[in-house]
Amino acid sequence: MRAALLAAAAAALLGASVSYVRTRTQNGDHCLRWPAGEVTVVQSLPGDPPLGDAGFVAVTRSWQTWEAQMQVCGSLTLSEGVRSGSRSVGFTPGGQNQNLLLFRTVRCSDVVDAGDPCLASSSCGNAHDCWDHGASQLALTTSSYRTADGVLVDSDVEFNAADGYFTTVDGPPCDAGSESLGCVVDDVQNTATHELGHVLGLAHSPDPTSTMFATAPPGETSKRVLDPGSLQFVCDVYPRGQPSRDCAPDAGPPGQPDGGTSAGSGGCSSAGTGAGPAAAMVLLLGLAVLAARRRGR
Repeated sequence: MRAALLAAAAAALLGASVSYVRTRTQNGDHCLRWPAGEVTVVQSLPGDPPLGDAGFVAVTRSWQTWEAQMQVCGSLTLSEGVRSGSRSVGFTPGGQNQNLLLFRTVRCSDVVDAGDPCLASSSCGNAHDCWDHGASQLALTTSSYRTADGVLVDSDVEFNAADGYFTTVDGPPCDAGSESLGCVVDDVQNTATHELGHVLGLAHSPDPTSTMFATAPPGETSKRVLDPGSLQFVCDVYPRGQPSRDCAPDAGPPGQPDGGTSAGSGGCSSAGTGAGPAAAMVLLLGLAVLAARRRGR
């Protein structure tokens, strides 16, 4: 809660309207963005089984929200590929990388043995198809980029269906302990629209009214609609008919080859406020950023 209050105070100091905040490379020299062209997202089977087809539809509507603004002023074409059987997030050099959206339905703590090598390599999520980011984290986007210029090469979204209860139907939030009754907890479209902002290069905004605000109370649906700052981000960073824009004053155009800079990792997060679904009054919408080596594209 302290993190949310600090963010709200920052928004007040900045005025009634906060524009947007971009995600930077680990060293801060560049901002993440896709080169102009097409970015395809792919939903992973089986989705969130309790939601059935409605869950897939809600995620589709989320990227269509961003695509609608791209049609107004942007240079990217956002589309959806055929649903995939892949359950692995992160960038693999030379691999068949997909911008994957998937629901993790079991906790890694419930299926990973104490001596499993995945614990040392932080790879248990992929190794066991499990959620490994904490009970208070609602979703996490992992983006990989070229360290030389910040151009994105892969971005994947995991949803925490192991601790949370997702819905596609508007309604009031749950009372503690009543999740099993089918009441609304976390809206898929609300969550996915926020995470897809991370996929495009947005960081968390200090403005509590923004699509990119870091937390979401149960039952929230307001992030389904892009705020003015997020709309402006599309026009500024992906201008129609022009290369995508970096934030470094001396950066060249997107698409420059990686000069062999070594890989690193970084991320942004804040403290949670609950230990599990029944206590989750505010859930975090996270972003992990991984530096990835990649030569010319």
